[in-house]
Amino acid sequence: MPNKSEQGFRKRGQWRKQYQRYFGIAFLIAAFFHLIITSVYHVVTERKPTEVTTSVERKEYDLVQPPVKFELRAPRLAKSFSVTKVPSYSQSFTPREIKFEQTQVTRVTQTPVTASGARSSERANKVEGSIFYGAMTSGSGAEASWGIPGGAVAFGRSLGTGGRLGWGEGQTAGVDFSPDLNEEVVNVRTGGTGIQSMRNELISAENFADRFEGFVEVNTINKKKVRGFINFYQLQWRATKPEPNGEEGWNAFPKALYALQRYAQDSTEVRVTLAGNIRLDDRRLWDIPVLFMMGYTAPVQYTQQESKNLGKWLRQGGFLFVDDGYAAMYAAFNKSARALLKDALGYDAEFERIQNTHWLYHCWEDFGGPPSGLDDANLPLEQDGRTPKRIPERYPYLEGIFLNGRLAVLFSSKGYTFAWGQWPFVSPSQGGPLDNARQLHFGINIIVYASTAKGSIIDQNKARVASEYQRK
Repeated sequence: MPNKSEQGFRKRGQWRKQYQRYFGIAFLIAAFFHLIITSVYHVVTERKPTEVTTSVERKEYDLVQPPVKFELRAPRLAKSFSVTKVPSYSQSFTPREIKFEQTQVTRVTQTPVTASGARSSERANKVEGSIFYGAMTSGSGAEASWGIPGGAVAFGRSLGTGGRLGWGEGQTAGVDFSPDLNEEVVNVRTGGTGIQSMRNELISAENFADRFEGFVEVNTINKKKVRGFINFYQLQWRATKPEPNGEEGWNAFPKALYALQRYAQDSTEVRVTLAGNIRLDDRRLWDIPVLFMMGYTAPVQYTQQESKNLGKWLRQGGFLFVDDGYAAMYAAFNKSARALLKDALGYDAEFERIQNTHWLYHCWEDFGGPPSGLDDANLPLEQDGRTPKRIPERYPYLEGIFLNGRLAVLFSSKGYTFAWGQWPFVSPSQGGPLDNARQLHFGINIIVYASTAKGSIIDQNKARVASEYQRK
């Protein structure tokens, strides 16, 4: 018989089983009711889809043209005229009227002569004939003869008794002094086409001064002998402030281009003209082959349209020379000018260092690299009290942007414009005046290279002229 403790444990185990059974049943009943309540709530709260109507209001506006519209037009590079000198001949012929009249001929009496004087007497008794070589006038014994009034002398060989020297001798005694003429026409000019044909026609570069902005030719034997003409244009850009010397940023050194123009005309046969300044939104931009851009301390301000025009002009063959007169890559002008070129050319604006063997350094004067500039002279520019203090840095190289292998942009941080225009006027207290002849020589190199490079605007004009003078 089980004791009380065992009975207690048994009752406690049975109660635990019943409790678990009731708990499971209660959980199932609660889950069932929860499911029923959720379903009913979902059915009750469900809304039927409603139609949504959308109204569109349509308005019409009149197109108003802007007051100013900038249109890009193709450059007008040719004029309809011919330069070839063609002689004109008149086809008219006016016959000359020859009037014949009867003339009296004196009868000559024959007298006996000696044998020694027979020849001289015979010649003395002959009557001169006409220009028809004796055919219309007779000799001795004739009663009358037809001839030109005043008489004429027979030249050359005669068929009658004409001439001063007797039968058939005439004035030249039977000797024919007439030149030997070749019946065939031979072209003695040097054969060739294009520019060579233009030179044969004696057409020089000056004949195209009213047609192009530049036309420069280089002698293939002597590179120093360059001839032609070119118009200098300076790029005018906007700045937020004037320079310390009172000039605008685009013309910080007014004497620079004037000094280069005068030196180039004295050293070469190229007629250099300072044609003025031009903006990037000017229609004349497309005809200009070379642009000079200078700056000092002020940054460059430009629009998107101006940068777009610059990029298009450079890709069409233009050449841009940029010089930082402050000679500092960290300064405002240098940075803003690079930004302008990057906006103009996009991914093509890659600044590359130009090798010292480039033709730019040898096209007119030979250089072993870029000549010294303001960065090498290291002048204290801030002594005027207005120019910001300059940290001296040296740049023994020039940079460029190449488009399809052609140097389209020459970028200088050397301060050559300062050297061209200011070095001769540097005060003795600063070590002046300084000699800028070597820098001006390099300026002529820039002009010659920009005017003769393959693919440039001037080179395209030469090709156009060559096609016009093509021999067929």
